Amino acid sequence: MRSIILCTVALIMASQKMTATEINQTEHLTFYYPNYKSIDLALGKMPDNSDLKVDFCCEAAFTGQRLKSFTHSNVADNHVSGGKWHQGYNCRANTGAFVWSQNHWAFMEKKKFLSEKPKCEMAFCQYLLILNGKQTPMWEKMRKSRTRYRALCEKDGQLCLVESRKVVTLEFFIRCLMESHVTNAIYLDMGAGWNYAWYRDTQGSPHEIFPESKKAADYQYRTNWITFYR
Repeated sequence: MRSIILCTVALIMASQKMTATEINQTEHLTFYYPNYKSIDLALGKMPDNSDLKVDFCCEAAFTGQRLKSFTHSNVADNHVSGGKWHQGYNCRANTGAFVWSQNHWAFMEKKKFLSEKPKCEMAFCQYLLILNGKQTPMWEKMRKSRTRYRALCEKDGQLCLVESRKVVTLEFFIRCLMESHVTNAIYLDMGAGWNYAWYRDTQGSPHEIFPESKKAADYQYRTNWITFYR
């Protein structure tokens, strides 16, 4: 009986380890690799860290106005959640889109996403940083903009969330991504209030990223979150 119990505990612990977010760091970047089975775009309310089905969750598309109630028209550009398309506001800053469907993903130009309207399970539009191994054009006024940056990336055939470890310029952040051999990257909304995120460790416990952001004035106005499900 004792051996059966120990074996069961070992299997549970192994299962938890397999579903944990893996974290790697370089001198300038932190890489989060969620272990997931599906991805969706949560709308209106951020998934609570008590939801054991979620392995990683963070803000995705821009929010237009600081509204007290949720409306799809306040999310930057058209988006897909749970397989349903919703119309957002036209955001000039967005140049790309991320699409997920049936265990496959794609990074693409926004104009292609909006014109072809691919059938998918989730999607959102954002500022495209890298596409197919090449850096996309950067607005000159954004080049020297300094903050802590976060992007959804593809590296070595895996999806990951990548953050700058300190305040840097956008130009430097993208250079670090390119030097790390990131082949695709799309920006994720950041700033005080918007940069709060959380992930789950090998024991199944949640860990917060930028927990101080919950005290920011804009925290209440967030609208959408890319969510990785176990």
